Amino acid sequence: MDAAATLRAPSRLAARVLDARLLVHLPVAALVAAYALRFSVLTVSVYDGYGTPPYDMSIPDQGIWLLSRLHAPFSTVMGRDVMADHTSFIFALLVPLFWVYPHAAALLVAQSVMLAAAAIPIYLYALRRLDSPAMATALAAAYLLNPALQWGNLEQFHVECFTVLLVSVGLYAALESRFRLLVVCVGLLFLCKEDVGLVAAPLALWVAWRRNRRLGAGLLAATAAWSVAASSIIYAMVGMINVHTGRLPFGGAGGTVRTALAHPGKFFSYLRSGGRPFYLWQMLSSVGLVLVRAPEIAALCVLTLAVNVITSFGYEHQIAYHYSMPPVPILVMGTAFAIGALRSRRSRTVATGVVLGCAVVTCYLWGLAPFSRHTYPHLSPASAEVRDIDSVLAKLPSHAVVSAYYPYVAHLDHRSGIYMWPNPFRAEYWNTFHQEGQRLPVADQVEWLVLPTDLSEADGAATFGSIAGSFHVVARAGGVALYQRNGP
Repeated sequence: MDAAATLRAPSRLAARVLDARLLVHLPVAALVAAYALRFSVLTVSVYDGYGTPPYDMSIPDQGIWLLSRLHAPFSTVMGRDVMADHTSFIFALLVPLFWVYPHAAALLVAQSVMLAAAAIPIYLYALRRLDSPAMATALAAAYLLNPALQWGNLEQFHVECFTVLLVSVGLYAALESRFRLLVVCVGLLFLCKEDVGLVAAPLALWVAWRRNRRLGAGLLAATAAWSVAASSIIYAMVGMINVHTGRLPFGGAGGTVRTALAHPGKFFSYLRSGGRPFYLWQMLSSVGLVLVRAPEIAALCVLTLAVNVITSFGYEHQIAYHYSMPPVPILVMGTAFAIGALRSRRSRTVATGVVLGCAVVTCYLWGLAPFSRHTYPHLSPASAEVRDIDSVLAKLPSHAVVSAYYPYVAHLDHRSGIYMWPNPFRAEYWNTFHQEGQRLPVADQVEWLVLPTDLSEADGAATFGSIAGSFHVVARAGGVALYQRNGP
């Protein structure tokens, strides 16, 4: 063998070894890509079929669009600044996206990609913990198959897509003692929402207990400081600590604690109502309950789950809503931790199989995968009804101030003046909810209406009747009409 061949042989061997090492990661890469593609296509299809409710889609969409145009993110859909709803300053990271493609679909795709990407830290931790690419891939699959994750992905657009990704990366960083990455993740987590302390505080306590006492104490102090600061920011904007207060039973936090201590029977009777036990079963059974073997990591989501269960706001203890997404990566990462506590490889393999089996079954029963028994109901974007709506909305001037019927708002919110009918002619879900039923001063600024031709009483037929004389029909198709205010 000549000298050149002698040099090339180790290079070829190294390339083969490198290829073999990369090949073992292809299955998880394919799963992540498949999830992102599936839910990007599905969420955009729902949006294009006017199946995306506006309140939780248009608020961030209008706010981020306004920021991308260097305007204050005041949402006319809800009547207050986007940051006065939740301190979601992390939305600013999505502003460049709207410089490239200013469309609500960009947010929906970004959300699906971020939720899919959260499987990667789970996979990396499970790979090190279990020393098995197959088992690590199975746990990543269990995350991606989770019904709460999938339903939350379809529920418009929420800052929880950032929260889930940051919780997953942050927990991986804590477990692997990558403290700089952990600090960055917690710092970004603070920018998601005012209530992230429910996740950040338990994580900080665990870091102080298991990894670094000084760092954990610092993270806990930062969490407390940010929680106060975030509430103060909202209070400064709207005069309330949070516009979503009042969701705890028995008159608030104090009444809940007093009832639990003085009347435990009444308290536990309450916890058994409203589908709460079934909600907990859905959340825990989707990861196979193996986490009970070593629950210390899974327990980091106990505050979030407790709030979801105790609240009187029914959406929070249903997996169909975004409130249930943040615990998912913690439960799956906690499951990987618990499986790693098993002594034999055989028992780890069996436990992993149980988790994957439970993930597949629960996804079939409650999820939105192609093989699930449920589908997400929405009109086909190619349907005649959708074409009619599209044709009418296309005639609306791009900068017009408009009040639009509920399903149309998310398609019209890239403007500074968009109201969800019957706002502003009769306030509903407006500002801090103290003006309900009143005609708002900005009503005189509305020049256009987009409404169904057969408005029901529940949809504001009486309100339209009181102003119909001030508007005339400009366009009509199917059951949709575009009205313009009469001239002077």
